[in-house]
Amino acid sequence: MRTREFQPILLEDLRIRWPGFTIRRIALNQHMPRVERLGEHVHRFAQILLYLRGEGRQHLGTRSMPVGRGTVLVIPPGQAHRFEKTRPVRPICLAIDFDTVEPVTWENEAMLGSRDLALVERWLVALHEQHRGHDDFSIQSAALILRILARLEGAVNGNPEKSMEGPVASAVRSLATREGLAELTPGGVASILGRTLDHLNRQLRAEAGTTTGGLLNRLRLDEASRRLRESEQSIGEIAAAIGMDDQNYFARWFRRQTGQTPTRWRAAMR
Repeated sequence: MRTREFQPILLEDLRIRWPGFTIRRIALNQHMPRVERLGEHVHRFAQILLYLRGEGRQHLGTRSMPVGRGTVLVIPPGQAHRFEKTRPVRPICLAIDFDTVEPVTWENEAMLGSRDLALVERWLVALHEQHRGHDDFSIQSAALILRILARLEGAVNGNPEKSMEGPVASAVRSLATREGLAELTPGGVASILGRTLDHLNRQLRAEAGTTTGGLLNRLRLDEASRRLRESEQSIGEIAAAIGMDDQNYFARWFRRQTGQTPTRWRAAMR
């Protein structure tokens, strides 16, 4: 039996509200031929779109914009638009439909950074897991949708979250990129940076709300997620690359972080 490349999501009639704003629907699906043949059309509601796979052009009135993995587009209500595929592979697109009291003033397009893209994909997997096999909608589901929307809004308005962008966290991240994650320990990081571990932890707590070990954990998860999504490496090879020689331990650790085994996460995201 063929393994599905992604897990679709369709949550309608949501009515997640705060003053002046209502989320009505979220959908993650592959473009089907009928969508690709759809001509210019309009919606009564606003949309924010994130392309996770495929390439094409989105035509908004007289404008034509290239789209690919990581492209975020905002479609105001009443805006005529149509999608034109430019590669054989069918695009996978996340669409969030919403209403606002005031006119939408967000920028029309942006690119989501690789780290934010990985986070959104992780939250989509978690959202699918929460609704697999039942229709109950929970506070946890609403929170995931709002986190996703916040990342997309931050991208189009130029104010993404910057929880790891301080100078100390950046130094740790640069060190991990230069040295690799396989051999790094919190104590080793502190020693290379010329600090005691207690001093480094105090700086990171003040700057990013985490410790050296917590930051390394997040960097390992980002790297493992990237390799699972983009490479053909085995689970054991990916585990070793981030400093976990025991593949079973890595699988348990990854599931605690994401709610998914590495194998299932890879199948959902590829």
